[in-house]
Amino acid sequence: MPGDTDSGPAGTTPAAAARAWRANLAPDRRRRSVRRGGFIFALSAALYTATFLGMFLLPHPLLRALALVAQPLIIGGLFVIGHDAAHNSLTRTGWLNRLLGRLSFLPAWHPYTSWAWAHNTLHHGWTSFKGREPAFPPFTKAEFDRLPRWRRLLERFYRTPLGIGFYYTIDFYVKHLIVARGASRPKNMLWFQLDRLLVAGFLAVQLTAAWWLSGLTPGLVLPRPVYTVLTVFVPWLAWIWFMGFVSYLQHTHPRMAWYDREDEWSFYHTQLTSTAHVVFPWPLERLMHNIMDHPAHHLDPTIPLYELPASQRNLEEACPAHAVVVRWTPGDYFRTCAACKLYDFDRHCWTDFAGNATTPENLPGLPPRAVREAGPHAIAAG
Repeated sequence: MPGDTDSGPAGTTPAAAARAWRANLAPDRRRRSVRRGGFIFALSAALYTATFLGMFLLPHPLLRALALVAQPLIIGGLFVIGHDAAHNSLTRTGWLNRLLGRLSFLPAWHPYTSWAWAHNTLHHGWTSFKGREPAFPPFTKAEFDRLPRWRRLLERFYRTPLGIGFYYTIDFYVKHLIVARGASRPKNMLWFQLDRLLVAGFLAVQLTAAWWLSGLTPGLVLPRPVYTVLTVFVPWLAWIWFMGFVSYLQHTHPRMAWYDREDEWSFYHTQLTSTAHVVFPWPLERLMHNIMDHPAHHLDPTIPLYELPASQRNLEEACPAHAVVVRWTPGDYFRTCAACKLYDFDRHCWTDFAGNATTPENLPGLPPRAVREAGPHAIAAG
């Protein structure tokens, strides 16, 4: 179909190109499978269990260390499975998606209900819209200057290559998923409380199992309490830092805009132009269950994770002028963190903490704000 093979006629807007791609997407790309989804979950859950036991029962300290190193990657893989289930796209069966989603989120200590609200409703519904998008919203220069000194220092740290993961843990995970006040509070409070109890119960079981298994660990040098805490918390801390790193890359880049006015923001435009396909070295993308094929997912969350690579390739063929594709390198990551400190919504550009532009202005390709505020006649004259 034409929308699947080219970017449309000259002058096609990002929103129009994205709509055409979604409308023409082959139905097979949205086909969910209980067998495939169930198998992916079962395999990942088995690997998680095996590596958890391996941290205690493998005969050599080096093998136990390898099991510990593998844990964060497997927690991340399970989390992506839960993310798919929360979108009801892992399998065809609603109750099974909810069950597998809750189980998949347990090693990540993420309550299912608050995640579904913060992610599906707020993040997908208002991607890169200041005041509604909960993940990594940038301050303006004026907002930054009004912060107390301690908070300015914290923001400076958050916007560093190391600090990104700490931002996710403190300002997203705790604020929006564990405490969840105000607009972050899910509508179904009963299930929110039950899911928090489920996470707390899983953590208690983890600590109990780790304590008991540490008594069976051959040649254990560390004290049992220390080893128990390390084996439970170190994999989780490594995973949640990496989660923040990935989330940041998916929607923050010198080429991608943020918005603070509804008359400037539109769903299709933003999902295509403010969501990046970050290409990691093989096999990292596949270990993360294709979650970096992110623009296709944002434009159509019903696409299962096992259909995302083909869907993303199709999107980039259909919208070559608008798709954001970033080949990840350490240098590019450091440049992004250096450029994307604050955001100027009037000039539509990223700035440093002094307010100096670090990217080209008018990232969304909009008429200047002063012209738009003057009305349609001024825009036509411009």
